[in-house]
Amino acid sequence: MKVFYRDLAAKKIDKLVINSLDQALYQAIVIINGEEHIVWQNEKTTLLTRNLTEMREYFEQFDIHEIALRHESAYDEMIGSEPKKNSNRLEVPLGKSPYALPKHLH
Repeated sequence: MKVFYRDLAAKKIDKLVINSLDQALYQAIVIINGEEHIVWQNEKTTLLTRNLTEMREYFEQFDIHEIALRHESAYDEMIGSEPKKNSNRLEVPLGKSPYALPKHLH
């Protein structure tokens, strides 16, 4: 099931995961009722940004209690090794605000 950004206001988002795909390329994943869903911008395009703060700004208006930055490395595959059986996923918790200082102090 595709989850569109425009429909998120009507949903209870348990967690936002900002998936780091490549150098400065971020994809939004929301967890709703325990299920992960990639966030779609429209029928053909997932929600992607080239800036972590910009991605966080997209979700600033929603009441999300948990936000994390996720990265999974393809290093083993890139150097020709067998992919590891265990996940090398790294998730770093992020604060609710996309800014180090409140917006009105910028």
